[in-house]
Amino acid sequence: MPKKTVNFVLAILAVVTIALAPLVVGKMILRAYGMRFGNEEMRSNADRYLVRAERILAEAVSALRDVDRRNGGSCATNDLVLLGETTARSQFLRRLGVVDRQGYAMCLYPAPAARRGAVLPPVAEGDRQVTLTLLDPERVTDAAPGTLMVAWRSANGARLVAEVAAAALDLDPGPEYLRVVRHVVVTIDGSKTWVAIGQSPSGGGDGEMIRAVARSATFPVEVMVEVPAAAVLELVTPLEITLSVATMAAGVVLGGIVFWMFFRPVAEVDDEFLTALQREEFKPFYQPVMNIDTGRIEGCEVLVRWVKPDGKVVSPGAFMTYAETSGHVFEMTRQLMRKTREELGPLFGDHPELKISINLFAGHFDDRRILEDIVSIFEGGRISYDQLVFEVTERYPLRDIDKARKIIAEMHVLGCRVALDDTGTGHGGLAYLQQLGIDIVKIDKMFIDAMGTDLGASTIVDVLVELANSLGMGIVAEGVEREDQLQRLREKGVTAAQGYIFAPPLPGKMFIELASALLGEGEGTPAAEAGGPEDRQAA
Repeated sequence: MPKKTVNFVLAILAVVTIALAPLVVGKMILRAYGMRFGNEEMRSNADRYLVRAERILAEAVSALRDVDRRNGGSCATNDLVLLGETTARSQFLRRLGVVDRQGYAMCLYPAPAARRGAVLPPVAEGDRQVTLTLLDPERVTDAAPGTLMVAWRSANGARLVAEVAAAALDLDPGPEYLRVVRHVVVTIDGSKTWVAIGQSPSGGGDGEMIRAVARSATFPVEVMVEVPAAAVLELVTPLEITLSVATMAAGVVLGGIVFWMFFRPVAEVDDEFLTALQREEFKPFYQPVMNIDTGRIEGCEVLVRWVKPDGKVVSPGAFMTYAETSGHVFEMTRQLMRKTREELGPLFGDHPELKISINLFAGHFDDRRILEDIVSIFEGGRISYDQLVFEVTERYPLRDIDKARKIIAEMHVLGCRVALDDTGTGHGGLAYLQQLGIDIVKIDKMFIDAMGTDLGASTIVDVLVELANSLGMGIVAEGVEREDQLQRLREKGVTAAQGYIFAPPLPGKMFIELASALLGEGEGTPAAEAGGPEDRQAA
């Protein structure tokens, strides 16, 4: 078999592997995101019930203490008025009263419709000053919580009692899709059920459950909330389907590129590319990054375009794979950085708050050449190091994580920042965030596009935003094209975004005019006319 054919077969196998790897890893990440979201939702639900329970009991104790201080356990007419006034002021108490040593009510206000038996157990030696009692705990159902009595032992031996209203623990049950399968149990003294909502689920699939337990540090109250893991993971199912389709499409595209690269004369490709490099036909286009709260421009991302002598603009999807595999991407990146310095130096020198994002590929992190290039191009220029952001993509794996971490650390020493592009779509996942010293998380257009229609995509954006905030990282949303996407991003706390809703990638002159207009320095040129569908796909 000819060597070229063998290499072609190996390349196709590599394409299949590269296409499948993001699918496998992506599904693992989506499952992890779903499980994390479920755990957080259950913790939040349990905490809400516990906070409400503590408020109820604190209000009951405060009311009983106040009645004790002013009344001392009397059932006189004036004291019944006091019981009524205190009950009326309460948010969670149904009635107050006085109970004898055997547990029978001496007076309750407002009086119950029917006479009751003992509402408390008889006084026992060693009883605490505050005790909690559930009436008929065996009758607690989903629709009928237990009747909770809070008792206060007065200094004169009398016992004051507060009955908690049945609806006191009625809370927002959380997301609609979890309401049917959610199981909530609130217990008193470790074993007495105060509230039970829903049936204990048997789980779905492998029966795995997501459970959260919250315990009060003040009162003997415990809350348990659980749902089947399968119910939570249904959130990411549409996104898994999208990921599968995208992976298949990517495999077809990559296969086509491999076929083209193998069966097009290499010399022809290389000659054309080298000629383009020599003529400096690879130009930087700049897409604005905007603050979606203030409307101010925060900087731009540098995106390469091949501008041929006849004026045709070629998007990077048509040549970047060859540029990277042939090694020409290094010279291309140097040319882009030099041209960026020349075009944007005056504007960015006058506005040190603006930032420039420059894309790097995995090979840039194999050695220190990129650091030498940065210093040789930007040292002493009008664009300072702290205005530079270098993006490392997650779509392709870094060959040596330790070496990449050291190179990024040296970038930090210079004052540059590093962004993780295509977050959540490729090989690195959370490992890159933890290991590389990332400063900025860029939310991929895939998640932004699906955010308005897929709850799973919105969940992933929530997780990325929370993760970035917890790690002190910046956040930029990519590929924003609609006003509703902007609104959702604002609601989630994202402040920086880029996309065609603001402007496509622009040539230097048009970007400078637009930025100057936004900065109040002159008249800008409408940006939305500068790009076409091909640019939109490649940007």
